[in-house]
Amino acid sequence: MSKATHTEQKTTADASNLQAQEISGEVLVEKYAKGDEASVEAVRRRVARALAAIEPEDRRAHWEAKFYEAQEHGFIPAGRINSAAGTKLQATLINCFVQPVGDSVTESIDGRPGIYTALAQAAETMRRGGGV
Repeated sequence: MSKATHTEQKTTADASNLQAQEISGEVLVEKYAKGDEASVEAVRRRVARALAAIEPEDRRAHWEAKFYEAQEHGFIPAGRINSAAGTKLQATLINCFVQPVGDSVTESIDGRPGIYTALAQAAETMRRGGGV
């Protein structure tokens, strides 16, 4: 009888062997399903197809399958991507933005806006659905 190595005895939890929580699928569908989509698979297919659309036509099917497979194995695209990719929504797929802030309350210093200007810019970014 041979001794099992430490790695043979250890079971690692990862996306390939964890059962998805039912609530996760419900949230994905409730928040991101568009049109007649009614399942996690439908949302993932739309997103994968949209992400692959930039590829040369003869490679799109390959990349759509790869993007779908990545989602099936635990990759979760950002909320803006799940929401807008593959739809007619006129929205950015970028979730978060960097907001520079200068060391002044009101004036720009070294090309960075003062605190109040930066605050107004951050508010506008958030109004449009982005994060700072």
